[in-house]
Amino acid sequence: MLILLAGVTALLVAGCATDTGQSEPEKVPPVPLDPPGIYEAGDGQVRAVGIFDRVELEGGFWAVVGVADTESAESQVVAVIPNAEELDLDLASFRGRYVEVAGTLLEGASIRMAGPEIEASSVTIIAEEDPADVLQPLQP
Repeated sequence: MLILLAGVTALLVAGCATDTGQSEPEKVPPVPLDPPGIYEAGDGQVRAVGIFDRVELEGGFWAVVGVADTESAESQVVAVIPNAEELDLDLASFRGRYVEVAGTLLEGASIRMAGPEIEASSVTIIAEEDPADVLQPLQP
């Protein structure tokens, strides 16, 4: 009985170890990201895509910014998020991440000296890698 059990086990192991002739799967290239900017999302909604950051201008505010073309250059503000603190999120955990902010584009005057304002309804991380590695910098 023991010999029969050993023979069946050997056959099972050999069947599992057969070479199918297939090589390692190819790495799938990452899905291309939208470049930094504001995009229409339908029903009066927009998407601001870029790096989430705290801009220390006019008292400071949270914003979506573009990728600077050099390390010494300041990033360009894509959209100011005036209601960021109202979103009940750990905003610091989004800082430096490539995100999509969904919301409504606000019209009218702003007290901030930067980009258009979006009243945000959500913030979603869309890339974990360094955006500078996957995007072309914004040109002034």
